[in-house]
Amino acid sequence: MTHWIVEIPRRLYNEIAHLSPGGRRALHDALASLAEDPRPPESRAEPLRDAELRRVATVPASDTGTTITLLYRIHDPASGKPGRVEIIFLLAGP
Repeated sequence: MTHWIVEIPRRLYNEIAHLSPGGRRALHDALASLAEDPRPPESRAEPLRDAELRRVATVPASDTGTTITLLYRIHDPASGKPGRVEIIFLLAGP
């Protein structure tokens, strides 16, 4: 069981819908990985006061080679509830 919930805001649904099938698979795999550990070694912390903002890139999409960069905020677990990984922004490009 994971101790993290990944939240994707509705405003990003359209961006995700325009990804290629391989891009959506790469995004899915990255989100599943964040649900297991939101602080993987390949992620980078972004300096911001009073919040933990991180970014990570997916593996290249199998069909287009596109890499997707995710910017997300971590909300640590509290009071027996799972932590949250809040996706803030995604950028797809070569």
